[in-house]
Amino acid sequence: MQKSRPKGADCKVIVERAHSAATSRKLWKGLVRFNREQAGPLRYSRTVLSARDEKGRLLGGLITQSWWQETYIELLWLASRARGARLGGSLIKEAERRAQRRGSRVIHLSTYSFQAPAFYESQGYKRVGTVPGSPQGAKRYFYSKRLRAKSSQKHGQKQRARSPR
Repeated sequence: MQKSRPKGADCKVIVERAHSAATSRKLWKGLVRFNREQAGPLRYSRTVLSARDEKGRLLGGLITQSWWQETYIELLWLASRARGARLGGSLIKEAERRAQRRGSRVIHLSTYSFQAPAFYESQGYKRVGTVPGSPQGAKRYFYSKRLRAKSSQKHGQKQRARSPR
């Protein structure tokens, strides 16, 4: 027996104003449930890295979200006084190290043409997409980088190489 599906004429699309937070949670739960059914446990995690000066003042940071075998760089920001001091590269390297350690095989991000596309390219990221005109006169770029598989070494011991048969 097939489940009955609502027909377009039986539904209306509305903007949620009074219950937007609760509806948002229900939508996310529905998507996560569907994704788990299709691809298994998400293994979701969020990591916040920060760079601070000797007095503990925030100089910048990076936020990642990870699921399955991928990590997304949600943001990377540095205070103007911290730019050019290689902190961005240090934050990226730490994010990649953590992503690889958790089993991510790819790390990806988006940036705008007025932000740091050349920086990400210098870190080995490949441009995989461009959306022009948002904001006007600028472009949004999408970048991706493959990560090496985790080492097959366990507890500091190397696995023996197998001879071809």
